[in-house]
Amino acid sequence: MTKENNLIDYVLFTRIKRGDDLIQVGSFKAVSNELAEIYAQHIYDEEDWVEMQIVPKDAMICIRKPEPLFK
Repeated sequence: MTKENNLIDYVLFTRIKRGDDLIQVGSFKAVSNELAEIYAQHIYDEEDWVEMQIVPKDAMICIRKPEPLFK
């Protein structure tokens, strides 16, 4: 897990209605999964999401990375 001062990076995926694609809508840092759930519900409350999923960023498997913009 990416930790800076005990913070874990999370990525948030949501679905507005059943049948929609699950899309990434944001990311944030929290000290625990429990606090990350609260953050996700309160920071990203602009829609009435049918589904919300948070994933620690380090749990994601990178398939392809973009080249750096600068060397």
